[in-house]
Amino acid sequence: MKIAMLPGHARKKEGATVCAGYYEGFGEHALASHYLPGLCVALEARGYDVVQTEREAAGGTTPSYSAKAANATGADLALEFHFNSCEGAEGCEVLYYAEVENPLGREFAQVLSNRLALLLGVRDRGAKPIRSEADRGWNAFKKSDMRFFMVEPCFAGSNPGEARAFGTLIKTGEWQRRVARIVAETIEEVFGKE
Repeated sequence: MKIAMLPGHARKKEGATVCAGYYEGFGEHALASHYLPGLCVALEARGYDVVQTEREAAGGTTPSYSAKAANATGADLALEFHFNSCEGAEGCEVLYYAEVENPLGREFAQVLSNRLALLLGVRDRGAKPIRSEADRGWNAFKKSDMRFFMVEPCFAGSNPGEARAFGTLIKTGEWQRRVARIVAETIEEVFGKE
């Protein structure tokens, strides 16, 4: 299986800013760009064909360019990594395309969210369906040629405790190693049913 890995947002439009910890001041794009190479290497060590790309590689900064960049890789599955920001909110969630019935996509998103929440010690907000243009990142899901997921591990933009935990795991390399295992196991368990 070939996996496309993307940092959320773009250099020109960073997204939310980390509010605390080792990476305070990093935007979503910069932080994901920092840890994705290690995550890609760890997934490759598990036998996956992994390619890292980003919106700007396809010529823009909006979610439709996430789809274009991922499509250009010929991947079977794409994961775009973000983190949330909303005062008073907490937890992990994974967004999946649900315009049409997509039970395996929903299951993958739910299992991945649960496992990442346990890793970070945060609330599991679960699988979040993307059904219409009003939903976050609609064009990335609608225009992608493969299963596309947006991973929101925590509220590092507004929750200092979650931001510190997230940053600590990245700094030590534990995030990269353990997320590679979690992603690989979840792919095998869910999509191995096909």
